[in-house]
Amino acid sequence: MQNEVLKLAEAPAAEAITTQSPLAFYDEFIAFIDRGEATTRAYTKNLKQFAAWLHYANIEQPTRADIIAYRNYLASEHEAIYLDANSPSGWNYRKDKSGNTYTVKCKPNTIKQYLQSVRQLYKWGAANGYFNNIAENIHAPKIKQDRHKKEALTAADVEKIENSIVSFAGEKIKDAAANKKDTKGRIDRATEQGKRLFAMYLLAVNCGLRTIEIHRANLSDLETKDGITYLHIQGKGHSEADEKKTLAPAVKEALDDYLNSRIDAKTNNSPLFVATGNRSKGKRIATTTISTMLKKALKEAGYNSDKLTAHSLRHTAGTNVQEITGNLYLTQNYMRHENPATTEIYLHCETQKQETEIAQRLYNHYHGKDSQQDEISKLENIISSLNASQLQTLTSIAAAMAK
Repeated sequence: MQNEVLKLAEAPAAEAITTQSPLAFYDEFIAFIDRGEATTRAYTKNLKQFAAWLHYANIEQPTRADIIAYRNYLASEHEAIYLDANSPSGWNYRKDKSGNTYTVKCKPNTIKQYLQSVRQLYKWGAANGYFNNIAENIHAPKIKQDRHKKEALTAADVEKIENSIVSFAGEKIKDAAANKKDTKGRIDRATEQGKRLFAMYLLAVNCGLRTIEIHRANLSDLETKDGITYLHIQGKGHSEADEKKTLAPAVKEALDDYLNSRIDAKTNNSPLFVATGNRSKGKRIATTTISTMLKKALKEAGYNSDKLTAHSLRHTAGTNVQEITGNLYLTQNYMRHENPATTEIYLHCETQKQETEIAQRLYNHYHGKDSQQDEISKLENIISSLNASQLQTLTSIAAAMAK
């Protein structure tokens, strides 16, 4: 049940929304879409933003032109606002930590999500005879399909970030020891936080877990059988932990290390990862917190790029699994993709290597270096065909000629 009413408009116009019972109207729509908690939360957020804009623009009976204006508003730089039931105007400015208002410009994908919620709302209302579908065929700005938007890390990058996490955790423990207030508690908490981050990082980059899957995991989802430890996962769009992931011994060791450091009264039904703050100690750690922590770990290790996010760690797992196996089926199975087309995004590393080789060969072709390269290739082929005795003779001749 929503505390805030979505006052989208007044009734009577043919193209306008009917608001005889706004709260019941919202509940009925949410019941219709029948989605999970995360999706419902996204619809709520998106529709509140739409409602805030209607108040901001002083629109009581939105028309099709208004929906288009809303799309254009999102695409341009505008003042950040939010729905505020306590404000006489129904909306208010968002403010930064310093109390200053600020402007934003939504990315194409964000606009697409906002409009998707509005279109679904109007489509549902029209189907039930509540109002006309004024949002039909209003599209978001075209998004260039960059299937490799998120960068993947190399093996060396992964190890560097691991070492960075351990290093920062050690520094926090030293700082806590130097603090005379509540020293033991602060040291324990710093230790738990560092080990928690390290375990979450390994689950993401080695097992390919999403942040939502790390968030949902419980202690009871861990299972050890015949010396192998598994984590049962509640995947994206799943209602239960019906997928199983094998944990490498080092990942299991990191998890045990973290669990042994926990100071809450955990039981078998406790979350696998919990918050450590005074107010939320022992409660399940939020998905957004996990994302923020992993992003911070990337930055602290020197990887500060908009294209590197918490999800990049899962992308890294898929990319490197494909690289070491060269088998798309194995990669699909490891990443738990239902559609093999989804797994094909991990082929981009191979494609990039091929493109690099082609670019060099094209340059050589333009500058007459092809024949030289061909001679080198022929010589390499001859050398590779020689046996040990012949190679030794060739080496002796080369040494004598070098004198």
